[in-house]
Amino acid sequence: MNTLKLIEKIKKFPDEPGVYLMRSADRTILYIGKASSLKRRVISYFQRPQETRIEKMLSQVSVIETRQTESVIEALLLENELIKKYQPKYNIKLKDDKTYLGIFVTKEDWPRVMPARITEKLPDGEFYGPFPSATDVREALQIIRKIFPFRYSCEPNSGKACFEYHMGLCPGVCVGKVEQKEYQKTINKIRLFLKGKKKQIIADLEKEMKISAKKMEFERAAKKRDQIFALKHIQDVALVTAENLEEKPAPKRIEAYDISNISGEFAVGSMVVFSEGLIDKNQYRKFKIKSVRGANDVAMLKEVLNRRLNHEEWPLPELILVDGGRSQVNAFLEVLLERKINIPVVGIAKGKDRKGTELIGAKNLNFDKMYLLRLRDEAHRFAISYYRTLHRKSMKQ
Repeated sequence: MNTLKLIEKIKKFPDEPGVYLMRSADRTILYIGKASSLKRRVISYFQRPQETRIEKMLSQVSVIETRQTESVIEALLLENELIKKYQPKYNIKLKDDKTYLGIFVTKEDWPRVMPARITEKLPDGEFYGPFPSATDVREALQIIRKIFPFRYSCEPNSGKACFEYHMGLCPGVCVGKVEQKEYQKTINKIRLFLKGKKKQIIADLEKEMKISAKKMEFERAAKKRDQIFALKHIQDVALVTAENLEEKPAPKRIEAYDISNISGEFAVGSMVVFSEGLIDKNQYRKFKIKSVRGANDVAMLKEVLNRRLNHEEWPLPELILVDGGRSQVNAFLEVLLERKINIPVVGIAKGKDRKGTELIGAKNLNFDKMYLLRLRDEAHRFAISYYRTLHRKSMKQ
């Protein structure tokens, strides 16, 4: 088809999320892509110069079809399904590259849902994907988890509430707050969602809601009602990511630091990482203090941050959180200034029972206080666990 005629047709595409299929004159599918706005994404191919491979593909395009979806996440899932089905020539990179991220659901008694790659050693389970964008995968998991809280890394019935439970993202597998049968139903709904069967999930939830209401289990019925609403308004759920942050997006990477010692003995530092709103335990680091003698938390923190920044292969955070007040914040700012690195630092001053009484350095930053307190507590937990390990080892010697 003539390019000008094709552009005129594209201008009539919906300004909505969906998937587009580029076909040749003989109806062969050349490329499948997703978009938050079908009109804007597809027309962009013809508004600016493209790399040689794309130009070659566009010269063969005769027809462009669209399939509208209710949300970007559904477009992502549909795109993946169609690529697997049709294996278009110009999606070849995704087909062959096993380094792309997907979503993995384990087949454990209490299944986990996590980002993963086919190349990783994985337990028995189901792999969905891969997807061309790691960011899309993590955002999809965030949205799914807001509707259907799931276990990510906590130990079932351990008696210790995980960080995600406090955030409302884990149903309480770790502290026995959810029955196994009910949790399996949640996991089955996640599997259906990842297969693009949203309508079936809504129908199932409506049945479950009516049954719960008949049994006068009104709290459970209300939960089902809220899940139905969220599924029907999933585009809005995606926008809730910045809730309580005055609509400012959360930093993609936050590093939280803490020191643990008793009078300078067995002094250790911890670094915990929150990536795309999720705990990333693979990037946690612990530091055995080497250069400081005696109880000097400020000097210990400076050592930890300097050693961390020596690792140029580790991505820099967008925010640093430190367990402490003005002295600790200033210590970190001094290290960053010396290295000419500009990263905001927030300190949480301790109050009774480790409840934060003041956020230091957060005046011009819009972050939810309770969220930061939980990050601080996770850094403290990790530091304490390492300190106890070293202490136990010394007792055995």
